[in-house]
Amino acid sequence: MELEQVLLSAGVDFTKDRHDTYAYIDPSKVDLAGKHVLITGAAGGIGRATAASYARAGASRIAIADLSSLEDVVREIKAAAAQSRHPEPIVVPVKLDVTDQASVQAAVKPIFEAFDGRLDILINNAGYLSRSVGIPDTDPDDWWRNFEVNVKGVYLMTHTFWPLLLKSPTKIILNLGSIAAVSNTLLCSSYGPAKLAVLRFTEYIVQDHGKGKEGILAIAVHPGGIKTKLGANLPEELHDYLTDTPQLAANTLMWLGAERREWLAGRYVSSCWDMEELEGRREEIVKGDLLKVRLALSSS
Repeated sequence: MELEQVLLSAGVDFTKDRHDTYAYIDPSKVDLAGKHVLITGAAGGIGRATAASYARAGASRIAIADLSSLEDVVREIKAAAAQSRHPEPIVVPVKLDVTDQASVQAAVKPIFEAFDGRLDILINNAGYLSRSVGIPDTDPDDWWRNFEVNVKGVYLMTHTFWPLLLKSPTKIILNLGSIAAVSNTLLCSSYGPAKLAVLRFTEYIVQDHGKGKEGILAIAVHPGGIKTKLGANLPEELHDYLTDTPQLAANTLMWLGAERREWLAGRYVSSCWDMEELEGRREEIVKGDLLKVRLALSSS
């Protein structure tokens, strides 16, 4: 199948296509004063841009987690808040390995104390993409690391910070998915299935814990095709399609965390979709139970 057909089958034309941020999702139109957010993989790329976006929207407390240094990110967050004329947020940088239970557990205490025990929005952004080669040429440990970071990491963060989420009336989890989960992306025999697992895990969060007193709202979000360090591992022929900006993903993640959109619970959303147009299709999405992983049993 030609690449264009693969992309179409993955829903790239579900709404008008976006490649950069736009007015509808601008942080200046949102007031997140009083909100507490935790972002993994925050040292660069999408995570770093997302932290700044939440600062521009006025989030009061922002925890950023990564294995790399976060000093520059802390300064960037505070500068973004100041430029948007918001009070300086409390910023909590934590060194964290999402694949290690002890490391994740150790991050709870500083965040719990700085956040008064409440987490409103968890953004599971930390990700990994192994070198894109055919299965016989893969390194088994590197191949499996896609599942360690992208699946186990999402699970550990969700499991460990669950009690803090339950203290919030917001209770939003945004899991970074990928178009590779819903398309046969070339030479992604590990990354694609790992991200598919993230989509299904997101559905299970909502199915099992979306109602009643727990009321967790989870959404899987494709960030777009962005030239990050991770994206560099994609096959060379896909690099021309990496035309989206980190700000598009960041502001989409901010918009999705700004309020509880129950109609998107457990669903897959692409940052490249136009969010205003997506909202206009709300009834269609709910009625048809669209944007979920399903087995096709008919060609019609």
